[in-house]
Amino acid sequence: MAIVAMLAMTAGGCASVPNPPDNPSFEQHLATKKKSNITVSVAVLTDAEAKRYFGFPLADQGVQAVWLKVRNENSYPIGLVSRSMDPQYFSPLEVAYAYHRVFADERNMQLDELFSRSQFPAFVEPNDTDTGFVFTSRSEGAKFVNVEFWHGNGLTRDGFYMKLPSGGFDFEQSEFAMNYDRGTVKAPDLEQLHRQLETMPCCTSNNSGSRNGDPVNFALIGDEDAVMGALTEQGWDPTHVIGRESVGKTVSSFLFGGQYRYSPVSPLFFFGRQQDLALQKVRSTIHQRNHLRLWLAPFSFNGKDVWVGQISRDIGVRLTWSSPILMTHKIDPDVDEAREYLVQDILASGFLESLGYVHGVGESTIQAPSRNLTGDPYFSDGLRAVMFVSSEPVPSDKINLIEWGEPLPTD
Repeated sequence: MAIVAMLAMTAGGCASVPNPPDNPSFEQHLATKKKSNITVSVAVLTDAEAKRYFGFPLADQGVQAVWLKVRNENSYPIGLVSRSMDPQYFSPLEVAYAYHRVFADERNMQLDELFSRSQFPAFVEPNDTDTGFVFTSRSEGAKFVNVEFWHGNGLTRDGFYMKLPSGGFDFEQSEFAMNYDRGTVKAPDLEQLHRQLETMPCCTSNNSGSRNGDPVNFALIGDEDAVMGALTEQGWDPTHVIGRESVGKTVSSFLFGGQYRYSPVSPLFFFGRQQDLALQKVRSTIHQRNHLRLWLAPFSFNGKDVWVGQISRDIGVRLTWSSPILMTHKIDPDVDEAREYLVQDILASGFLESLGYVHGVGESTIQAPSRNLTGDPYFSDGLRAVMFVSSEPVPSDKINLIEWGEPLPTD
């Protein structure tokens, strides 16, 4: 039997190394930005595209290939900082070795050559264009691709928020730009923005709007790439829609205490619709996670999108008749703690430009708490955190603190 097994492995090792296809499909879904005479195009390969190109299911090894095309129109070379894209990135030979076979030295050498020549070069020379891959850790649903080059004049950075067609994620059902006719979106000044944010309803609601849910306790202002990039870079994952498969995974994780990185978030309503997307950070068990919901507002500020949201921390799972799957998460009643966690997260991202607080949630106390749709109590100082997110890094000593002061008078 040992001889048979050895012969089988040897036969498997004789398989030829594939040739990458001409005009691969991923070159048709590039995102491109230009800055400082450097044009950067990015594509994140789907699992199927990676298998077609390299001949192997990279996803099985937790690898996701990111393809770059870079034009350097400067008079000096630029060097890619791969670590800034993913501190845990894979080297080409590391990926190739995962597909080595015993007794197949020639094939293994060809495989090493395939992955090595596919790597993006260390430098792009002046007035030159280069292409190649960085092998990153696999994400589903969405990925923030941070592309950074160092050169004699410092660092140049571009961030790309990439939606991945993995299937089953809630944001795939919501086209943010389609929610409103952009010609009718209001563009308030800072004072008007203050009033808009402070006079919004305190809370989310059920579908009919007859009962209040969790408080709407923050707003994020910035381009989609900047806002979603800051969140994704800080480890926030998208969530699956509620369906047979996701409910099954949720129940299994509940019963056996496992982790479900993309576990669904129940719908809450604001602006007359359920959240445009939900994001979360999970712990090792489904019982605990930090999660938020986002809605694109029907107004903008200085040409930037305004996202309003609700954040709370799940600290356990309990049975309930209020859920179609007979279970729900119990939230930490101190919802302000979760709000401040998000503020610190955006601060840690390095892209927080301005920060202010407005009233509007409504104050409640431990002794006299408010309650959400499933009956969980919560208390709050009544404030919403308003974070302006830049597309460029902001030094911490340059962050502007907006003093909006006392509540606005009611009409």
